[in-house]
Amino acid sequence: MGIFDFFKKKNIEKESSQHNEGPFISKEKLDQLVASSLNILCDDVSSLENVEKYLRDQGYNENQVGIIAEKANEMYIKYFAHKRPKNNPYDKIKIYNEYIVNFIGLQLRGDYAPVAAYENENGGVQGFLYLVTDDSYTISAQEVIDKMEDRFENELKDGRIKSYIILYHSQFENNNNHKLALKEEDLKAVSILYHFKDSDKAKIGLPYVFENDEINYKGFSDFSQEQNNEIMNTQLVEGHDYFKDREEVKAPESENEIGIRMKKSNTGTLANTWGGVFGHERFQNSQISDYLIQLMALNKMDSPDEKEGLSFYQTSFEEITFKTILSEDFNTIYPEVNTDFVLNFETKEINEWENAADLEAVVAGAGRDTFGLWFFATDYAENRNVYAAKKDLNVKISGIAFVLDIHNDDTLSDGAKLGKDFTGYFPSKDLPNHACFDFIGLLEDFKETELLDDKSVKGFMLKLRLITNAEQADFFTIDVFVNKENMRFNDLTKGMKLTGALQLQGKIAE
Repeated sequence: MGIFDFFKKKNIEKESSQHNEGPFISKEKLDQLVASSLNILCDDVSSLENVEKYLRDQGYNENQVGIIAEKANEMYIKYFAHKRPKNNPYDKIKIYNEYIVNFIGLQLRGDYAPVAAYENENGGVQGFLYLVTDDSYTISAQEVIDKMEDRFENELKDGRIKSYIILYHSQFENNNNHKLALKEEDLKAVSILYHFKDSDKAKIGLPYVFENDEINYKGFSDFSQEQNNEIMNTQLVEGHDYFKDREEVKAPESENEIGIRMKKSNTGTLANTWGGVFGHERFQNSQISDYLIQLMALNKMDSPDEKEGLSFYQTSFEEITFKTILSEDFNTIYPEVNTDFVLNFETKEINEWENAADLEAVVAGAGRDTFGLWFFATDYAENRNVYAAKKDLNVKISGIAFVLDIHNDDTLSDGAKLGKDFTGYFPSKDLPNHACFDFIGLLEDFKETELLDDKSVKGFMLKLRLITNAEQADFFTIDVFVNKENMRFNDLTKGMKLTGALQLQGKIAE
């Protein structure tokens, strides 16, 4: 996607809504709202989320909701939590003990994805999970929980199952707050949403704390010590597949009228691209993101090029142009390496980035009717209709190196030897969906270059041969930018063999 998620309009609207004034709250009204919220918390099957929903439905903004809910929760913990009559659900939930232990095991192995289990009509218990097989498309933990809940509520209503549980990681600290944990610092407990036939839906939590390299589980406060021990001492059946019921998360795809495969991705990011431009360490540990945000803001003061509701701006340096795109729904900025290298290209697939409002994409196909090629399209926002309507294009291709080293060893892992003049590029195993490649290339030429007004970003423009063709010297020799900080050596020499990783980018040639 574009440089940051919060460029999306929905996030900007959410952030700004927190500063809206909302209805005025007098002291008397505040006390009434706290009392009403407290009543909700004291409901045996209610939680903090129910309080917040109630307050939002009354028209209060996020800041007011947070203050009122916090006051009510503080009073609940102080005066009522220890007096609350416990409706111990252990006798029902214990049929899921193996799945609770299994979920704890997943956490210990670093897997924090929600899972579920359900009880069949015959009393058998089966696990369920969503399976992501394509890293380019996934669904959020909250979407997983919502989809699971919808499915099992319908099946419970229709009599196809007798009960179900959904296990996820939450912010629960014995305080009724079963909100999904979205950040590492929010990980406080395993929460279990459960619903049994002829009973109310409810939640319980298993708090845990991180201590050194261990996770210590504190036990379910709703259960006795003996019951907690029974859960933790549950033995899993070795080799048993606890999650035979699985649903694969598939990327939406179709074929358009001219035979181009249209596929969606929602995990695209340009973080590595900007790391290639500014240097990975500097991009991670400096205020570069603030600079890019300020640059986007300054662009708004200029007169843009406009097309189909989009505003386009450019900030040009010697060898790279920073392109800004602004719209009502999504804003982004990305670098484009200047080049004159053009080749004929046949489009076979367009992988649109759904999380970038379909304004960014990786285009895949064949270059010069011979070799596979895919690239991040720096002009996709303005030319998406052209890409979808025309297979045969002339495109400019360039690249940004993420890491650069000297190639010294022509012996492959299986002992085979590469030819002396061998050059080539291979799809990246680490970033396969971002037009990223590992390569062995021949350096035909280079020159130093600098970026930003203060010239603080220093690098080289490389003329890099990626395919050697005896009949055509520039068969696939492209311009590649490399930041000096991303080089594992100091001195470049014409004719040297280089290796590393890069991202290919392209645009339709005018």
